[in-house]
Amino acid sequence: MGKQRKTWSPELKEQIVLAVLSGERTIAEAAREYEVSESLIHTWRAQFLEAGRARLQGARPDAAQKKLEKEVQQLKAIIADKELSLYIAKKIRGL
Repeated sequence: MGKQRKTWSPELKEQIVLAVLSGERTIAEAAREYEVSESLIHTWRAQFLEAGRARLQGARPDAAQKKLEKEVQQLKAIIADKELSLYIAKKIRGL
């Protein structure tokens, strides 16, 4: 039986990263205390800082979501148009 991957809640990740960034704990101390690899804490810290950097540059978290939703709607409209064209072509041919 394989080893299961441990998952951490976003709240716990934030707590760990903030403890490291505030100087309350070193990465090594946090890794030992929370039983997390140091490399994982480095990854979380980099993600946390990158998200903050993007937000300060004016990126809105929901802007990307809205863009994707608009693209999905456009693609759905294209599919509906193609399905209608296919339906009409089949009717004309008597299929």
